[in-house]
Amino acid sequence: MVFGTFALLLLNFIGRVYIARHLSVTQFGDFNLGLALTGLLALVALVGLHQAMARTIAENPDPALRRRIIRWAAAITGVTAFTSSALVFYFAGSIASFFDPAQSGPLTLVFQLFSVTVGLTLLCTFLASIFQGFEDTVPNAWLNQAVQPAAFVVFVFVFFYFHLDLESALLAWTASYGVTFVALLVYSIRRLPKHLPRGPLPHRDLPPGLLGLSFALWGVTTLTFVTAYVDTLILGVFWPELDVGIYSAVMTLARLILVVSAAVTYIFLPVAARLTGVGDTKTLGETFVTTTRWMMVFTVPIFLIFAILPTDSITTVFGPNYVGGAEALVLITVGALISILFGPVNAALAGAGATRPLLISTGISALSNIVLSLALIPKYGLMGAAIAWTVARVLYPATASLAFCWRVGIQPFHRSLVYPLTLSLAVGIPLFVGILFVPHPYWIVFPLYFVGVALCIGAVLVTRSVEEGDFVACRAAERLVGRPLPWLRHLLERSLPTPREVSDGPPLS
Repeated sequence: MVFGTFALLLLNFIGRVYIARHLSVTQFGDFNLGLALTGLLALVALVGLHQAMARTIAENPDPALRRRIIRWAAAITGVTAFTSSALVFYFAGSIASFFDPAQSGPLTLVFQLFSVTVGLTLLCTFLASIFQGFEDTVPNAWLNQAVQPAAFVVFVFVFFYFHLDLESALLAWTASYGVTFVALLVYSIRRLPKHLPRGPLPHRDLPPGLLGLSFALWGVTTLTFVTAYVDTLILGVFWPELDVGIYSAVMTLARLILVVSAAVTYIFLPVAARLTGVGDTKTLGETFVTTTRWMMVFTVPIFLIFAILPTDSITTVFGPNYVGGAEALVLITVGALISILFGPVNAALAGAGATRPLLISTGISALSNIVLSLALIPKYGLMGAAIAWTVARVLYPATASLAFCWRVGIQPFHRSLVYPLTLSLAVGIPLFVGILFVPHPYWIVFPLYFVGVALCIGAVLVTRSVEEGDFVACRAAERLVGRPLPWLRHLLERSLPTPREVSDGPPLS
């Protein structure tokens, strides 16, 4: 998932930056308004089915029951995909007029073409979620997160070679989803029989509580999307597409901090469901803390770059036309990092079946984004949107973490996270601030990321924050390269904390 997510990161960056540099800022704003709204509609239409199905498959080993669940979900998804795409296409003009009554023509075209992606998103998410229940990440990691953006980049390069415009970007995005759906369908036909051989259906009905879980997770995923994108939509209502374009560029950068979190969350849900099912809270807690620490290692360097060098970051990627969003990028980056430090708590709650506290936490987060966006955006524009998103993003995992700690007794702030985080920031902030006072090219932000990663890994070793889970990652690396790595094992063993250091640090639970 992490490798696939980095592929998504790189390819999406290439595609988005390419169209941002070839379209006007206003057209880039139209493109992102279409992405935000159709993405929200796709999540609403899914009715939480994909997460509920993945969790139920992971929790129930009966092959016959798994087959019934998949067939039932396939029928619902197929009907919903066709209906939702048809409705968005039919009402595209009305939706566009809501955002821009004076000049709704370009936005109408955006929603008409993106209506196809609503149904395809449902189908692609459904197919990937089947394998998520079997803890098989290939469909989501390599097909949804690699094939789709790769196809988009290829189509964009081809279309823009002929000097086409906004319509080219829309067609490229829609066609990329068509390619992804075909790839997922082929993979499912070939691989699903290996996970689930043919056999009779069970005599009993669907598992009790599946529908309730589906609707609860539907509320969670919809509210999560509201937390992530409603500020962009409200900005589009009160301000011109030019501001939406600048804000979308800022959010494209800021969401890089959440990339590793998204990868971990996807696979953590079925793992948490399996460990909860067998009552292994100890392993769940150890996995949760180790995972949070590695999320910190890969996201703190991005935070240091965007928070301290925001103008360089925006100019390097999107060009000088977007530097108006530098202050918003600093604020959003701080909120994103804080949210990461709570760990994959929302996936852990979903895996544990704790839908009520999860629904409450996402509801609080989404409501805060809506209220703050309506209060701040009309006067303060994209800075108001940045404040609303930042507050909502922090509230999302913070409230869930309280519920998870109360329900399961697990919290992320163990010594293996707190100590290397403190050392990384204590060394990294002065180092990156010092770069502001010496002449440097804009592109220095790229090598600085790897400097930051090395700094964070070094902090883990210096503070003796290595855990047993790191040896699991070491064994995975050995399998990947096909030979033992004794030097890596020796380095990890030397950096294990002593029993006294473990007892002196913040507790696991």
